[in-house]
Amino acid sequence: MCEAPQITPEEYKKYRGKDVAIYKGKIVADGKTSIEVFKKAKEKFPQAKSEEIVIFHIEPSDYYIIF
Repeated sequence: MCEAPQITPEEYKKYRGKDVAIYKGKIVADGKTSIEVFKKAKEKFPQAKSEEIVIFHIEPSDYYIIF
């Protein structure tokens, strides 16, 4: 099981509603899909092992309305 990454309030605002790739504790890529984000991260860090890149979705809102 993977822990949620530490994301600053500024990063949360910037990336809300997107998928992000985290490598060595830092957001290194963002996009609409996990596949897109993973590919971007591997292009930036080809030496990274696949298991070192964590894909995380940042929720678009702090609140959910449930009917």
